[in-house]
Amino acid sequence: MAGILNNKERVIDFIMTEAGKRQAASGQMNIEFATATDYHTFYAASGSSGTGDPLGDVLIADDATKRIFFEATSRYQDTVVPELEGGTVLRGFKTADFSFGNLVIASGSSAARGFAQRVQLLSGPDITNDAGRALRGIATNFEDQRILGEVDRFSETNGFVLASVTGSFKLTDSTKMNKCQGSNSSPNIDGISSMFADGRFSHFSNFRYLPPVNTPSTGNPNGIPLGLYPELNEPSVTTWNELQEQLKSRPYFEATFSDTSAQNNIIGQFFEFSINSFEKLSVVDYGEFADDDPFRPGVRIFFVGKVKKDNDGSETFLNIFTVVFD
Repeated sequence: MAGILNNKERVIDFIMTEAGKRQAASGQMNIEFATATDYHTFYAASGSSGTGDPLGDVLIADDATKRIFFEATSRYQDTVVPELEGGTVLRGFKTADFSFGNLVIASGSSAARGFAQRVQLLSGPDITNDAGRALRGIATNFEDQRILGEVDRFSETNGFVLASVTGSFKLTDSTKMNKCQGSNSSPNIDGISSMFADGRFSHFSNFRYLPPVNTPSTGNPNGIPLGLYPELNEPSVTTWNELQEQLKSRPYFEATFSDTSAQNNIIGQFFEFSINSFEKLSVVDYGEFADDDPFRPGVRIFFVGKVKKDNDGSETFLNIFTVVFD
């Protein structure tokens, strides 16, 4: 349990979450954004503000110098982006109504040290029936951060509203899918290129074709190849038109934002709920491509799917669908 904060020595109190500790231990912690919250602020009515405010009473922050505060502590609401570890293992996390384990969802609340437990492991149709509530619970974790924001008073729109909140498309036996290379049979994992040859990963430096060369010199700034090494990687998509050509025969669903702000920061997560389990899908950020739209230039591409091992033990990315943010 957290102790009492010493307000004579500490003005700002913070801790690293469990996810942050794991990232710091592996050298992968990278702070990109910071937020402010008034979660621990106590507001009291001040009476008449004396400033000519037509509303009369206002709310101000009460004097906190003599108030007792607890030290910062980790809360389950700290997890708003559940992480996939190596081997596509989803680390456990919880919301107010659900506990998520590795492919398992438990509904209800629990208490430690011998108190009554009210936990129900979901299975069968219960998983799909509660899928919406479970996802809303993750969003509620974010809302419970009580992050402070601001309204752009010079913008005509500041909301964030989807024109449709659900969508679907059908896959049938006649739906065109990628066949195995050189074969007319249905796709199978052994006929799909492994991640190190998959063109969807070609833009990452550790997946690029890099044949060994001698040390570069003045006359040979790129070095001299040590031999002839065939490039087994799939060709990568380099233009938006090329990707459109690949996707044009696929079923799709289009969602539009009926109300947005001038600048949007979107968190997107993808989960699969099946009859026996649930799983967070892997996402490959393929980057941004230029298009011909003069009002909204550029599209951002994401490949969504699963990482599985083939019979040779090589990790293979199974692309389920492609997400385009325009």
